Amino acid sequence: MREPRGPVKALGKAMELLELLLRERRPLSLQELCARSGYPKSTAHALLSTLREYQMIAQDPDGRYRLGIRLYECGCAVSALWDVRRVAHPFLEQLAQSLGTGVFLAVRSGDHAVSIDACAASSGSGLQVSAETGTPLPLHATAQGKLFLAAASEQELRRYCRLAGLRPYTRHSLSSPEELAAALAAVRRQGYAVEDGEYKVGLRAVAAPVYDADGSLSYALGAVGLFPRVQSEEFQQAVARTADAAARLSAALGYRGE
Repeated sequence: MREPRGPVKALGKAMELLELLLRERRPLSLQELCARSGYPKSTAHALLSTLREYQMIAQDPDGRYRLGIRLYECGCAVSALWDVRRVAHPFLEQLAQSLGTGVFLAVRSGDHAVSIDACAASSGSGLQVSAETGTPLPLHATAQGKLFLAAASEQELRRYCRLAGLRPYTRHSLSSPEELAAALAAVRRQGYAVEDGEYKVGLRAVAAPVYDADGSLSYALGAVGLFPRVQSEEFQQAVARTADAAARLSAALGYRGE
């Protein structure tokens, strides 16, 4: 356990006790907290009593300590103020400039994927494709949609195929449950999803997962453009840079990895 730095050492020690409870994700006894922190029982008990008074921790009938309801309330307050677009937009801008094409941040909304933010390169040669925000897009025919479907259960996939249907938007669209299952298996294997003219002829896209602090796949970060082929060096570069940007955005949102 590191020694708290700064003039308010008692506060630092209290934060270390909270960190212990957060990492363990289970109630701990006074003896366990002292053993892990290295603090004397008298010091730990005094700190825990103060934290309990402010409802930052709670004490179970068996005497063990756990995280308190006040921390949950603080977390809810932070979540209410958290604007993912504010955090994500600089990543979108950087990726768009790096690739010279349109990029987007999407969420799943029922049986569709919807971009909540998008960005186009401010300069670059050739025709650029801009991702529209707020437009519902089919899950099975888009990179971002396939990314979300790859995280769904088998029951959810069957429901989607039955109710939403696998409408063919182009001759490249996935139009059978078997084709979709094979494509989703590839998404899980490689860690990103590709769209190869499946929604609009000539358009190709890549989408990579963005995880929030609790490890949930909440967003898809993607790039879309008139790439020549998905096997081309240009597209593979887009894949690598999009995946890297998605990982960095996940970290900025509090995701610490598995």
